[in-house]
Amino acid sequence: MRGIAYLLLVALLVGAGGVLWWRCEGEAPRIEAPAELALGRGARTLALSVADARSGLREVTAQVRQGESVRELPGARYEGSLATGGSTKQPVPLELSLDARALELREGEASLELYARDWSWRSWLRGNRAAVAIPLRVDLSPPRLGVETGLSYVARGGTGAVAYSVSDDVTRDGVDVAGTFYPGFPFPSGGGGAAQPGRRFALYAVHRDAPENPKIQVVAEDAAGNRAAASWPVQFQERRFEEDRIDLGPRFLEQKVTELANAFGISVADPVAAFQEINTKQRSADEARVREILAKTAREPLWTGPFVQWRNSQVTSRFAEHRSYFVGEKQVSEAIHYGYDLATLSGAPVPASNAGRVLFAGDLGIYGNCVILDHGVGLASLYGHLASFAVAEGDAVEKGQVLGRSGATGLAGGDHLHFAIVLGSTYVEPKEWWDPKWVREKVDSQLAPPPTGE
Repeated sequence: MRGIAYLLLVALLVGAGGVLWWRCEGEAPRIEAPAELALGRGARTLALSVADARSGLREVTAQVRQGESVRELPGARYEGSLATGGSTKQPVPLELSLDARALELREGEASLELYARDWSWRSWLRGNRAAVAIPLRVDLSPPRLGVETGLSYVARGGTGAVAYSVSDDVTRDGVDVAGTFYPGFPFPSGGGGAAQPGRRFALYAVHRDAPENPKIQVVAEDAAGNRAAASWPVQFQERRFEEDRIDLGPRFLEQKVTELANAFGISVADPVAAFQEINTKQRSADEARVREILAKTAREPLWTGPFVQWRNSQVTSRFAEHRSYFVGEKQVSEAIHYGYDLATLSGAPVPASNAGRVLFAGDLGIYGNCVILDHGVGLASLYGHLASFAVAEGDAVEKGQVLGRSGATGLAGGDHLHFAIVLGSTYVEPKEWWDPKWVREKVDSQLAPPPTGE
């Protein structure tokens, strides 16, 4: 009996020792946070990640220290007990709201101190503690921003250009048009801008469906989130767009729609339903892909002078017209046609409308065989429904260089070129860019040397 009792005692002591060893683990919680922060006049939210895989999280506390002043921030507590440990062992997100005014912070240096504690028995049951101090720069001054451009005119569906200057601490700048942002770029050195650090240039557009009298401003933001905005005299020109009825014939539905539906994995049991899906879901997917491609724009203008319309081409559809599609007398779908349809001889060579770099040359859904040229600073041109290619992605092309031959690939009822000009994610009126006077007065004038002040 003594032997058995001894063994039980040993087992009990070993078990207790194991529990003690496990509950007294010494691994501190892990805090994932930025290495440094900047805080401006507006409140901002800091996203953190905190974890403790051993004992589980007990609490997270935070405070802001500036000089002798310490401001406590709301923390978080997590379920658990000293007997069982915590239930929160996976990484958890935590958001802290920081407001310089509410915290009564002055401009200058401060620090954000974060503390996390677990349910370990270490430190006389107080648990392991992790501490992180993040340098916090308090910047309450907005960026400096000045607009050089004078009276401007821009039309619905059209493009504008503006020259401006910003302070060197800016992290984001450009033009805001009714909530749509068009980024600014370094002023081209060829225009004389190199003599003025911080001088910037931006193209902007007014979307076809922008609100009435859209607000147009140059904006700039710094690392602390401070924002500056400046307007200049812009005369907005309203415009109405054409309506067009397109009748879908049996041959188009049976041949073209069936061909595309098979390529896109769409059921062809009902050709009209297949067309509706192609004209909505597939069109939306293709436009998303176009926006992704256009994000790779150059930081300087690649074009020279006006763009050139396809020589001897006839316009068969205009920019931004509203199309209603009918089968018999029943309307089955609708879409906005963001470009020009141009037609000439079947299989005719299609030239580049201006100098640029090939961003894309391949199949692009409803656009069929398509070439997209980057002309720099967010501006691009699109050539759809081609029969063949004469260029490849990455090629530098000159104005007038052949890109391929016209065709009827994609959602095309016959041989023609779908030509579009895009700024950022907004399709714009190509006719402006085809006009030498408009390019000279509206765009080139903004790329002139800076004023001398005389």
